[in-house]
Amino acid sequence: MRDIGYSFDSALADILDNSVSARARKVEILNGLDDRDKPYVAIVDDGHGMNSDELTGAMRHGSRSPLATRTEGDLGRFGLGLKTASFSQCRRLTVVSRKGGETHGRRWDLDRVVETDEWLLRRLDIHEIGDLPCIDFLPATGTLVLWQALDRLDAEDLSPGKLSEALNELFAGARRHLALTFHRYIRPEPSDSDLLPVEISINGFPIEAADPFALHMSPTSDSHEIACLTAGDSQITAQAFTLPHHSRLTPTQLENLALGTSLAEAQGLYIYRAKRLINGGTWLGLCKRSEMSKLLRVRVDVPTSLDAFWGVDVRKSRIRPPAAVRSRLRPLVERMTQSAKRPYTYRGRRQVQEATLPMWDRVEERGHIRYLINRAHPLIEGFKLVDEDFSRIESILAVIEASLPLEAMFSDVGSHPQNVRQSDFDEAQLEQLLLTYVGIMAPNSDRLPAAVYKQIKSAAPFKDDSRVHRILEKHRMIEDQ
Repeated sequence: MRDIGYSFDSALADILDNSVSARARKVEILNGLDDRDKPYVAIVDDGHGMNSDELTGAMRHGSRSPLATRTEGDLGRFGLGLKTASFSQCRRLTVVSRKGGETHGRRWDLDRVVETDEWLLRRLDIHEIGDLPCIDFLPATGTLVLWQALDRLDAEDLSPGKLSEALNELFAGARRHLALTFHRYIRPEPSDSDLLPVEISINGFPIEAADPFALHMSPTSDSHEIACLTAGDSQITAQAFTLPHHSRLTPTQLENLALGTSLAEAQGLYIYRAKRLINGGTWLGLCKRSEMSKLLRVRVDVPTSLDAFWGVDVRKSRIRPPAAVRSRLRPLVERMTQSAKRPYTYRGRRQVQEATLPMWDRVEERGHIRYLINRAHPLIEGFKLVDEDFSRIESILAVIEASLPLEAMFSDVGSHPQNVRQSDFDEAQLEQLLLTYVGIMAPNSDRLPAAVYKQIKSAAPFKDDSRVHRILEKHRMIEDQ
């Protein structure tokens, strides 16, 4: 039971599932050292709580059949999560719940199970409950889940300082995981009008919802049409979102959308069960990851009635869509990925149409794509004016084209596009470069034709540089457009 495969993050999320299912509006996650310098983790919620019999039932292993019909907002499945998730991290699980003015406590202690060779559930009296860490955080109605004897805490030694460091390291990753897993509960999306916000905090610091679909930022994503798939008597919905191009986002926005990895790695399906994320950032074999589709994320909502059909595992961190669903999702995903390429293909077409001085040409020939230096570019034409033997220049250009580091560029842009930028020109360098352009395109004149001015302003590296107009105006009279 302890080795089903829970990580600390997934174990913590499984406990929070119970709080959300209990209609909690506030969940506090607390950790620290008790009065004996022993580490603990506590999860306290203000849900509907449990009476004595309900608490005993909740502590039973496999308290519900996975085939039983769950209500729409019930995040449980096997009736195992509370126990298996807890035992994956600790040897002593204590649960205290308040309901109707009564407080009840139960405890599983694996050391006692080993000692007695029996599964004996301990009933705590009021004095034992009062001595528990974080019991003062338990509201008039709600539940406290307490992990003690954290024998799998990876600390360098058992000193208080090292134990605290180990806890802090665990919770740094857990914060990111919970922010994504429960983001639709922490900050309901516009389409989730049926959800009431749940405040989740760690040691008093609220967890901010991750926003994988860029619905709460500006610029926002492009939302595709909602597609519906019928499975039995239930319905699966899928909606794609194309994220804004990275050039339109701030470094902080890009970091948030990368979700701890990169845009390329975070693309794919995000599958939700009762609006709780089960699996995200994977195409489940329906298509391949592509640089052109890295901005595409597809939200798939699966109702709890299809748990057995979709193969939701005990940890609720893996899902296996059946062949019938996969066959219907595949063409849907293919259409979505084609649509997601528009920010790139459109940008490419626009560059050719608007930028009249492209330095590079994209050439597609016999199924292969090459990037060649534009021989008609004014700077290249300028070489012809000063050197009639253009063959030497042609050889240099050919070497530059052949040695273009495409693999490194692809890797850098795919993983960290915000970090890729060419050198900036200082004022003197920019002025010298502009004078070179002007001298070639409008020689022997003190005037700069409007058409030439427009060409220069739209060309790289001058586009969007506010200094260009001022420098050109200093040397030439710009004709009215």
